[in-house]
Amino acid sequence: MTCPACEQAAKNPHCGSYRMQCLECCARLVLSAHPSKPQAASLLAAIERFPQNPGREQVLACVAQRLGKPRSAPAKSPTP
Repeated sequence: MTCPACEQAAKNPHCGSYRMQCLECCARLVLSAHPSKPQAASLLAAIERFPQNPGREQVLACVAQRLGKPRSAPAKSPTP
């Protein structure tokens, strides 16, 4: 399901309309910062401040999928 901002972006890729509760919009926003990792990190932090956001892990997975990169497994904490 697409949101109104996704539909608007499909018609005009440079519209700048994003809905922070939509996974596709969040991924599109983070991808707009590519390849700047510091800028992408600040956008992820901004997304996390919105209520009902899709969550950092889901956004990063969607970004990786769009970039065609498999996500590595999250780092495990060492156990004593």
